[in-house]
Amino acid sequence: MSGERVLKAEAALVGGVVLALLAWEWPSLRREVRIWRMAGGFRAGHRYP
Repeated sequence: MSGERVLKAEAALVGGVVLALLAWEWPSLRREVRIWRMAGGFRAGHRYP
């Protein structure tokens, strides 16, 4: 295998792992974003150091 093919295979593997993690964590990420927005989002920076 040439170096370029190895790089492509590694990129595909890493991309697949990232997609799997996103799919696995999606419900909890949505909940965290909702809590963060209720707490004020970016505007709450000065209230919570």
